Amino acid sequence: MIFKNELAYSSQDFKKGESDPSLMLFTFFEKGGLSLANLIWRGEKYGFCWGIRSLWSYRKEVLSLIYLGLLGIGFSAIWMFYDSNSRTATKSKNTLAFEENHRIIDVVIDDTYLPIGPLDRERKPIEETWRTNAVQVGGAVKGRPLISIVIDDLGIVKNHTRSMINLNVPLTLSFLPYAPNLEKVTGFARDRGHELMIHLPMEPKGKWDPGPHAMLTTSSDHKILSDLSYNMSQFDGYVGINNHMGSAFTEDPVGLEIILEEVRKRGLLVLDSMTTQKSLFAKMATGKNIPNVTRDFFLDNEQDVDYILAQLAKLENLAQRRGHAIAIGHPYGETVEALNAWLPTLKEKGIAIVPLSHLVKKKYEKTIPFMSVQTVLSTP
Repeated sequence: MIFKNELAYSSQDFKKGESDPSLMLFTFFEKGGLSLANLIWRGEKYGFCWGIRSLWSYRKEVLSLIYLGLLGIGFSAIWMFYDSNSRTATKSKNTLAFEENHRIIDVVIDDTYLPIGPLDRERKPIEETWRTNAVQVGGAVKGRPLISIVIDDLGIVKNHTRSMINLNVPLTLSFLPYAPNLEKVTGFARDRGHELMIHLPMEPKGKWDPGPHAMLTTSSDHKILSDLSYNMSQFDGYVGINNHMGSAFTEDPVGLEIILEEVRKRGLLVLDSMTTQKSLFAKMATGKNIPNVTRDFFLDNEQDVDYILAQLAKLENLAQRRGHAIAIGHPYGETVEALNAWLPTLKEKGIAIVPLSHLVKKKYEKTIPFMSVQTVLSTP
């Protein structure tokens, strides 16, 4: 008697909901699911045929459930397909900014290399790496104002990287370690007479993305060393490092201590890009007897040819007053255009473009003679 009442109650509910599909589904999940389970169990008790007839009376509801299940499977398959393609694409293409507060652009990155142990070298005295890898400068620049132009963020925008490499002056080219084909591209740059640096990604303030394997203030010592090892193992022949972004990390003495100790052991130099006025990068490098310099101007905080030419004019003036100056630019089309217009004017002004290592040598040639040889230590 109770079973009949249950059937009648459920049947009435479904009839009331036939005109409203959402009510019908709600009623089915609220009461129908339990009633359907009862039907199947009691069908065994009262006879198989009777159970089948009872199930047939709920055929609309059963078909609705099957339809919803198939629909869910379909959406899941679509989501998995697009998610997989999205993850694959992220390995080759991303959107990043060259610098904090610069515009976001499409770039190509490569994050497929495995890290190498940071202290896996032999214990032996070596010539400082930065001196060994430095591009040599002839005597014709003596007595002239000297300018070093460092181009950051190279390798992730292919056409502008090529344009910078093709400039016929000894630039210092700083490559992002997650750019693709670095061995080939940096080799070509060296053959063209340019000096190489690692543009080490570091944590910025705010929302900016420095890219994979960045130095983060929240990372453990082991993670920092592992990421540093990755970044330093992607190509060779470089003289040192400068920071990519890093307004947060270069204010953190704990993280800087870790990376500068490794920089010292590898015999490299440091360029402080000064993305924050509170940067400790150069100061702590000096404390460790690591040769270092600091940039004077960013050329292209505004990606406008006239603005960049005005920055280059300021750079000239500083070099003429002080004897030397350092500028950092980025691989923008506007920067390439401005440099192509400006560089041919330097000869008549008596200004020479030199690689960064030449300014470092001049800075330390009288003050720190003991920096010529260094001992590289490994962990026990």
